Amino acid sequence: MKIILLDKIQRLGEIGDIVEVNSGYARNFLIPQKKAAFASKRNIAEVESKKDELAAMSEDILIQAQSRAKDIEGKECEIIVPVTEEGALYGSVGTREISEAFSLNNASIDKSEVQLPDGPIKEVGDHNIVISVHPEVTVEVLIKVSPE
Repeated sequence: MKIILLDKIQRLGEIGDIVEVNSGYARNFLIPQKKAAFASKRNIAEVESKKDELAAMSEDILIQAQSRAKDIEGKECEIIVPVTEEGALYGSVGTREISEAFSLNNASIDKSEVQLPDGPIKEVGDHNIVISVHPEVTVEVLIKVSPE
């Protein structure tokens, strides 16, 4: 399905680019999130006329994300979990637990912003993880997983 991008999307394109994507991706994510529109002649002309305005809005969002990243940068939180006698975790520490721990420390992080490329944390100790506040802005934080 051909769409025209209303926002810069990593690994897809810039504002005003006409790209081919899977129809499900377009209908279920890009169009409802107002990141793209169907590539009709009318929509293409409209986006071309508003390209500067869309770019300015995108830049404002990026600046807000950078400001939020500065607030989050260097923060750390401790998550206390039950462990076995051998020191292994019962279960794991995932994005939800990390998000809740930061909200208790007055830092609002959505669970979708927490990046765990190796999956949930399954060991006690200090772990550096990445928080992605914007596709172009990431920040590293420290998670301390401690036994109960």
